[in-house]
Amino acid sequence: MPLITYKIDPFADTIIILKNPCRNFAPWDETLAPSNTEFSGPEDKQPECFQPSDDGWAASEDEEIHYLVSSRHLMLASPWFKRTLTREEFTEALKDPSDGRYHIQANDWDEEALLILLNIFHIRTRQVPATVSLEMLAKIAVLVDYYELECAEVMERDARDWITHMRHSVTIPSYYCRDLMLWICISRVFYMSKEFEEATAVAIKGSEGCIQTLDLPIHQEITSSIDQSRCNALEHVISELRRLLGVYRDFNYACPNNSSYSFQCGAFLFGALMKYMEKWGYLSPRPEAPFIGISLNEVCRRSGIEGNTKWWHKSNYQDYLGEYREEEFETHSCSLDSKIDEVVRGAMAKVKGLKLSENS
Repeated sequence: MPLITYKIDPFADTIIILKNPCRNFAPWDETLAPSNTEFSGPEDKQPECFQPSDDGWAASEDEEIHYLVSSRHLMLASPWFKRTLTREEFTEALKDPSDGRYHIQANDWDEEALLILLNIFHIRTRQVPATVSLEMLAKIAVLVDYYELECAEVMERDARDWITHMRHSVTIPSYYCRDLMLWICISRVFYMSKEFEEATAVAIKGSEGCIQTLDLPIHQEITSSIDQSRCNALEHVISELRRLLGVYRDFNYACPNNSSYSFQCGAFLFGALMKYMEKWGYLSPRPEAPFIGISLNEVCRRSGIEGNTKWWHKSNYQDYLGEYREEEFETHSCSLDSKIDEVVRGAMAKVKGLKLSENS
């Protein structure tokens, strides 16, 4: 491919050489995503870089993009560049005799994201977009993390404007998907504590035990904490359902609404719960952590079991002559469905997203 050169500084003393520019950013593996899409909302649309053209997206290993920049601007903006250009143990700290410039190697970055970042460094404000998409902000976040720019003064204005726009225009997904992971990455890098807590709470409820970091700067501590919270919630639900099973199994179970039907009530609830737990796979063998393939949202869906959890008994009442009749039937008031919903709601209420201050 022909060499692409961006002349950011007309008096450039440095060339950033981008090799193998990213053509497939943060790929999402559908085989690892939850299979049931009931809680998935609208279909997640992949960005353009996922759609191969007739010529194919595969980048040549020889493809290079050059950015002509100022070493002074780089060092003022980024601790990473300052170390690289001033410490003698780095080859980049010596000017290349072929052209008298510093040569800095970069690999796999997104071409446009790096251009935006370098334009910011060189105060080329007219070349910096006022707003960016979620996709582009995630690409920039990767660079911000790598080049240690989280506290960089030069980034403050544009990052603030981008984040403000993002908060008003892009909703955090309510289900576990690629965009959710982009939000977790962005909110961590740009220290958006509210969004980080919200996004990680969604991941806790929606993931099935395999968190896809998509090669984004999402630390292992974060993914481990998400999965641990998920496992704790699932363990609570399954343990509570098995506890209910023990309550209904007890021969001395007392119906809370009508003690005269205690045996029938306990027998019905025990049998119904046994059948559903067997159907859900929660009975034998008992699911154990790490609960691979089970999401908390899936458990919520299974809580809706209306229709098959009711039974009827004869209704005793006095007619207008004061005589008792046993000809009518009424629904017994104890509800298995409401008991299971109570368990699920209790587990869901305890699920909280991660605190950014503890996972930054």
